[in-house]
Amino acid sequence: MEDVDLHLAPNEASDLCPVFGPQILERHGWDRAFVTVLDEAHAARAIAIISHARGAAEDTGWSATRTTAKPSTKFKTEDAEACARWNGAVYILGSQFGKKEGPLQAKRSFIARVSEEELHAALHGESAKMDLVPLKFALHRAVNDALAEAQVELLPLGPTTRAAYIDETMFRGARKGKSWSGRVVSSDHPINVEGAEFRADGRMLLGLRYPVTAAGQPILVELEDPDALFDGGSIPRCSNVWVLQTGSVDAPVGVRALGGDRRPDAFHAIVGNLDSAGKGAAVLEDHEEGAVALSSHVRFDLPAIAAGGDVAVEAVHEFDDVRRVEGVAIAPDDRMHYVIDRDGRVDLRTLATGA
Repeated sequence: MEDVDLHLAPNEASDLCPVFGPQILERHGWDRAFVTVLDEAHAARAIAIISHARGAAEDTGWSATRTTAKPSTKFKTEDAEACARWNGAVYILGSQFGKKEGPLQAKRSFIARVSEEELHAALHGESAKMDLVPLKFALHRAVNDALAEAQVELLPLGPTTRAAYIDETMFRGARKGKSWSGRVVSSDHPINVEGAEFRADGRMLLGLRYPVTAAGQPILVELEDPDALFDGGSIPRCSNVWVLQTGSVDAPVGVRALGGDRRPDAFHAIVGNLDSAGKGAAVLEDHEEGAVALSSHVRFDLPAIAAGGDVAVEAVHEFDDVRRVEGVAIAPDDRMHYVIDRDGRVDLRTLATGA
């Protein structure tokens, strides 16, 4: 496995998705290009394009270019955690979560969309036009409703997590008269979205790092018609809930990243711990076992007609030496690429054996 420093410090990179078609790749002399998002920046400054020179060895020829965008609203955002490509555009999602000690933050509750044409222009110094929609916990509400309807038994919400993320968010919303007050209720679980990918019919598959099932298994929830959110006034609707058959009670795992495959409704996922130890995470105060698991790469298929349920996975790679694997994507030559936060830098690793 080759390891390359992308020189994107000091920001932490999250997720990874392929970008650009053969014509643009050929124009720049690249054989592959990816988008990653930087979670410490506003969404307008969170996109980086990672490219590889055609014919170069896997450990050379890489470059990373940060781009800027002009968002459609001045809404403040933070914590871009997931990106996915669909129909000529890249979609970016905030985590919908909060800081490690809580509470939930509305500025992390957003979805954005940038066309590949605009991203290409941004490589030449222009500001890409970005559609940015503040969700203000509407996706939190939709995911929690879908989990309740599916009757998935979740890892119990401990007192520290409840107080930090649910109670404090409700209190602040009511005290400050926020427009989103009432969207977070006492029966909810905080959600942490760290992966996104599109199904063949255009539904967006959301990968949750938290919550997980009571058996310690990661959860996927489908977001219906993401494009409708950009039309103005549409409320997020979530439907099918899937449970990946990996993880355990003693070492629970959540989704760290999602990636697509060449086959319809086939996916790759990075699964790993629920949060990092030693950083005061409220989730780990209640469930210290949530810090145990290492990162691993699995792949799976979703049936076209089933409405959620258990999903068998196939192991692809175990990361025995690193926990912070943040993204996975397949290249045109079928090699797997991973973006990793490591020792204050952003790395890209290539799995030479392919998919």
